[in-house]
Amino acid sequence: MLEKIEKQLIKLGWMAGKPAGNNKIALVVPQYNEYSKPNFEDRLHYFRHVSTEYHGRMDVIIIDDGSTDGSLRKLKSFLGEYPGAFFLAAVRPNADKVGAIFITIRSIKHEFIVLSDFDTDIKGMDTCISSIGELRNESNLMGCYFRMLPFEGRGLVFRFQQAEYSLLRSLYKFYKKDGSVGVMPGAGACYKRTHLLAIYEQHSGLRNGEDREATLIGLKLGYKTIYQEQVLTLTRPPLTFQTLINQRVRWNLGYLETVYKEQSAYFYELSKMSRLGIIFIMDILTVSFILLLPFLSLFIFIILGIKALFYFLGAIYLLRMFWCVRQLLIAPLEFKEIRRIVLPSVLMYPVQKMLVAYFSWTWALLRFVRNIKAGRYCFEEFSGNSSLKEQAEKKNKGNLAFVRKIS
Repeated sequence: MLEKIEKQLIKLGWMAGKPAGNNKIALVVPQYNEYSKPNFEDRLHYFRHVSTEYHGRMDVIIIDDGSTDGSLRKLKSFLGEYPGAFFLAAVRPNADKVGAIFITIRSIKHEFIVLSDFDTDIKGMDTCISSIGELRNESNLMGCYFRMLPFEGRGLVFRFQQAEYSLLRSLYKFYKKDGSVGVMPGAGACYKRTHLLAIYEQHSGLRNGEDREATLIGLKLGYKTIYQEQVLTLTRPPLTFQTLINQRVRWNLGYLETVYKEQSAYFYELSKMSRLGIIFIMDILTVSFILLLPFLSLFIFIILGIKALFYFLGAIYLLRMFWCVRQLLIAPLEFKEIRRIVLPSVLMYPVQKMLVAYFSWTWALLRFVRNIKAGRYCFEEFSGNSSLKEQAEKKNKGNLAFVRKIS
């Protein structure tokens, strides 16, 4: 990551002052071309409110990541009207989110970094702040991740995501034994700054699955993570089928890119049958089955007829439904927000999930293959006999000097 920043001549500037570092925690929110969205100023007032509420305990830093739509101008104008509303960092040119966060957190002195998105609300930060002692005392903890909830929506697509998020959160109990997770969401997670710097040092900088890659690198370095279910991350999800598919294509492409870059780490987890390794092989089998399903269905229809096809698809639906009910019983608290609509949501979920997964994974695979053929993936590996963690720590010793050069 460091070499990439130097090569692209990425610069960091602080508008209206830089955090003094008196607070231990910084909420870091990157944004790119958000000015074009109708709720831009409302979001600025939200972050001003958060900054006021946690004054003296947490700094709020918004990063303008090379916006081209006038976002930076509006941010500066807002700070002129509301001095001290939050801290503003400007990165030029665009650094694809990870680079912008990396270059910014290297220039500050906070002990903990809370990552979130521009369109996301976080509730219950007091719980996160009170748990800082636990994170600090456990040297092998890289941080914690929050409870993701779809927020402000209605309709079938929104209810599908409510059910989906609840089912995915129910898997956190499975990960708990290993202190791992597939993704610490970039919209709601808290990291030790030194650990996040070590992670980003090895990050590819790719945008699609940046939080999945960061999580895996942290686990590969020997760190663990915990779930802070009392801290709520209220995210505004896609509300149409097309925008949902577009989002999932990006997420799935990010998964493929992470596996491609970190395949040795994934197969190591698989070889020791860790919780992460088990979920990885289950994902491979599930995606393979979904992509083959149309061909299997056609084959059954031609060979055995419509009745056999009906039984086949019915069996798939019932198996998926059984899994949903099982997860509901394992982690009932994860479904409390949809308690009134849990039955219709779960009944419709298997069909909706298969459709979304088929289209999004198909398009993600096609894009992934095209990117490989175009030679767009070029990953650098750490070398030498020392451990990855030792190499990352050595790299980070030069952080301060480099930040001075680019600030």
